[in-house]
Amino acid sequence: MLDDINAAMEVGTSDAVKVWMNWMSIVFIASLIFVWKYKPARWVLAALIATMIGAVIVWTLTRNIHLLGIVHLIVWLPLAIYLWKSVLSNSAKTSLAESPSLYDRSFFIWICLLFATIVISLIFDVRDIFLVMQGMK
Repeated sequence: MLDDINAAMEVGTSDAVKVWMNWMSIVFIASLIFVWKYKPARWVLAALIATMIGAVIVWTLTRNIHLLGIVHLIVWLPLAIYLWKSVLSNSAKTSLAESPSLYDRSFFIWICLLFATIVISLIFDVRDIFLVMQGMK
């Protein structure tokens, strides 16, 4: 099943999209570096697993790679809100700054990169879903 999805992505997406997909994978998999200490990293890893399962379900039902963004909207939008409230808000930044080890700073930088990646991806996902609904993809 994953081979089918990968084959469809290879044929149906541009090189720029493939690079972006690799970036997203790296940023999400980087959660493994932080799961032992940070609860948000555990939620990110859970979201990655849920996204993979959801992608298989959407692919099975639609056979349209441009609709995989539905899974991102369902899983990543709540994740982004959670990350904003638990890590990126002023109160969370203040508590994180109290122990400014290199590891803690690395975690915060990773969350910032992840959050930006999620927001950008959601924008593209909404666009793709709209285009599919208009019959353009």
